[in-house]
Amino acid sequence: MRSEGSAFLDRAGRVVAADDAFRSCLGLPAGDVTPALRSRAEGDAALRALLAGEGADLARVEADGGVVEVRRSACAEGLFLRASPASGLGGPMLEHAMHSAAVARIAGGVAHDVKNPLNALVLQIALLTDKVSGSGEELANGCADNFARMKVQIGRVNDVVRRLADVTDPGTGTSLDAGVLVSDVASLFGHDFRRRRAELACEVSAGGVQARGDPGRAARVLLGLVWRALSGVPEGGRVALRAFHDGAEAVVGLEHPVGTDPALEWTLEVARDAADDLGGRLVHQRGPGGERLELRLRREVAA
Repeated sequence: MRSEGSAFLDRAGRVVAADDAFRSCLGLPAGDVTPALRSRAEGDAALRALLAGEGADLARVEADGGVVEVRRSACAEGLFLRASPASGLGGPMLEHAMHSAAVARIAGGVAHDVKNPLNALVLQIALLTDKVSGSGEELANGCADNFARMKVQIGRVNDVVRRLADVTDPGTGTSLDAGVLVSDVASLFGHDFRRRRAELACEVSAGGVQARGDPGRAARVLLGLVWRALSGVPEGGRVALRAFHDGAEAVVGLEHPVGTDPALEWTLEVARDAADDLGGRLVHQRGPGGERLELRLRREVAA
């Protein structure tokens, strides 16, 4: 049995993501582990309370390989669980859990941003149908504006889908444009901020912000940090997201009010570990006026 594993459960108690180590620790099958985990909890009071969000944040569970410690971290989106026979947890594993939670958070906003353009398309098609049914000499001129509006809405849909794909599955590589990443993440979280009547300001230096590092890990970290900032932003509050060059470093900066969900403090440690692995560093400052975080990566210089 491996020494550590992790899983993320949504608010309904469904397992959104679980790695092989988590399943191995608790003796759960491959695939959808939700039924097996619930069945396991029925015969274990401590695990049942843990999954229900009650009692202590640590449960000791009997498994084939011995006693397993299952630790719980709660957040608005559900529960993050860590299973291990000993202390310690790998950074990359937590990054993937953080990534899953953040993607779940922005999914509703993406659906909203896709739905509105599609509704507008339906309306334009209805108008075109009426015009064609009563066709005359001015048919072409009458339809031109409607077609133009349809193209704009289709472009909006394509843009939302493109941003989602680029952030959630950026592919492999050794460099990234931090400016594009910041713009995409800000756009994807836009609906959530508008719903809270809060502002997400985005500023990117002209010409792009080229950085060295794995695009996937950088995206996971930024999604998690913005998700954390969103958890505590008050109505009318402001979160600032920036990307710029500072000497030999490419910097992604995040400023937001103090008051984030305490259950999400683990995301900072994950981000620090990831920044180190990316060959950079995470700078975190907290004061009376708010928090400032900077993900500083090595600047990519064109050959």
